[in-house]
Amino acid sequence: MTTSSSASTPPLEHLNHAGWRHALSVLGALALCGYIDLATGYEISVFLLYVIPVALATHWAGARAGVLTVILATCLWFWADHLSGHPYSQPWFIYVNAVNRMVCFLLAVAAIRHVKSRNQALKEQIQALQGEVSLCNACQRVCAQDDYWRPFESYLTEVVGAQTHHKVCPDCARRQYARASYRSQPEQAG
Repeated sequence: MTTSSSASTPPLEHLNHAGWRHALSVLGALALCGYIDLATGYEISVFLLYVIPVALATHWAGARAGVLTVILATCLWFWADHLSGHPYSQPWFIYVNAVNRMVCFLLAVAAIRHVKSRNQALKEQIQALQGEVSLCNACQRVCAQDDYWRPFESYLTEVVGAQTHHKVCPDCARRQYARASYRSQPEQAG
């Protein structure tokens, strides 16, 4: 009886060489943070160090890996704080502190994802303005990558996100006003 190997492949087999290095780097950074946290005790708070592996995981592997690292970092902080013998006046304070740290780590994941998506949108805008753009000589419409001809102003608004405003440039203004003032002056008899 043979089974299909592609249907039962675990997700770890899909990691490439760089993916394994990144995963090991994140785990190593987490272990280092836990060691430093345990070595310094509860009197020195080093929970911001945990943001480093969270940020690396989010940057390299996405939001899911970032959230997984958040959970690991929170558990590691909880373990280090518990082993350090931190005396709390109420036993549930350690859980409140763990939730506070988890929220901070999740905010770091959200911020990194926002910055990455914003950078991607900016790259797409830059690519829309680079290279060849087809422009009709007769009607001045632009053909975008979707093969749809649109007015230049619409192209700027839709593809680039620019807002257009109609104004008269200084050269055209000089020409227009010069002609208007010339026409309005009565002819002088000489």
